Amino acid sequence: MASKLPPSMAGLSLLLLVGRDHSYGTAGLAVSGLAIGQGATAPLRGRLIDRHSPGPVLLGCLAVHLTATLVLVLVVRGGGSASAILTLASAMGASAPPVTVMMRSVWHRSTGSSADDAVDGSTDTRMLATAMALDSSMMATALITGPVLASWLSLSVSPVVPFAVVALLTTATVGLLVNSAGPPPRSARSGHRLGPLASPPLRSLLAADALFVMAVTAVDVVLPIYAREYHAAGFTGLYLGVLSVGSVLGSLALGAVPNLLSPRGRKISVLLCVFAVGTGALTWATEVSPLAVLLVCPLAGLVIGCTFATLRTTGGGLAPEGRVTETMSWLSSLDMAGGAIGAAVFAHIAAEQGSRTALLWVPAVVLVAAVVSWNTRARTP
Repeated sequence: MASKLPPSMAGLSLLLLVGRDHSYGTAGLAVSGLAIGQGATAPLRGRLIDRHSPGPVLLGCLAVHLTATLVLVLVVRGGGSASAILTLASAMGASAPPVTVMMRSVWHRSTGSSADDAVDGSTDTRMLATAMALDSSMMATALITGPVLASWLSLSVSPVVPFAVVALLTTATVGLLVNSAGPPPRSARSGHRLGPLASPPLRSLLAADALFVMAVTAVDVVLPIYAREYHAAGFTGLYLGVLSVGSVLGSLALGAVPNLLSPRGRKISVLLCVFAVGTGALTWATEVSPLAVLLVCPLAGLVIGCTFATLRTTGGGLAPEGRVTETMSWLSSLDMAGGAIGAAVFAHIAAEQGSRTALLWVPAVVLVAAVVSWNTRARTP
């Protein structure tokens, strides 16, 4: 859980810190720089961990990250320029220790799962599926509690305190991972220079992941616009909170039945089709009333966490030998890219054509993701 809270706190903490002494335009650009820096360099950091001993890479990233964070706080509080703030925010993201993706690699290594296990449905693979479902439910929980904690600390104590909490949690997680991580296998030091991108099934998986996150982000963006359009602004927080609660409960429920989450078969496509039905029901509910939307939200969110978990489980099974961390890093980067595109595109559609029209497009995006992911169960050669 300590690895999940810092990413969920960082963006809002940075927004509130910079927004206190600068314009919110500058604060928003700083948050974008943080995300771009993290997403653009995630595969490189994942490859370094796979090729070298994880300890030095994690500790090196931590040292740079903590330094960039400290300097950023000092520059903001000292009235530094916007360009300096944006540069330091990007450096924070680019140097963030990849503890979240590393945790998923540890799950794979701890269960001893492989792509061969994925085919025969071994006990280790079922355990991995449950572990990934738990990991996904913790991430969803952190996405609820992290911003709440960050805003409370920023507004009630000091805008600097959330950064101290994030630094402490990140340092603790790095320490735990350094102690549990072993040396990389020899195969991680060789192989195709494109790494996971050389695998057609993995390329399909990455595309499906980006489309799925685009759809999830679209729902998160359009629902508040819908609430404002139909004079139900009080429901805004409830919509997103109940959607996340449905995701957590779905992850825990299906994680208890691991065969449903194993990479065997076309589970990703099935889950995406279920999500398409859920978002379709959400679109129908917008024609009824804001209260109906609230009641449908937990059903629409029921398989979000499960789908994330299955994408990660399948990604690990398809990863070239010794490239699990890099594969997870690519998935993380595609999450950010899909989220950014989804937020921009669907906010524009909602503003120009209304929230209901924007929601109508969400099931279509999900179904495209289901088609793209149809053949991702094969093992990477």
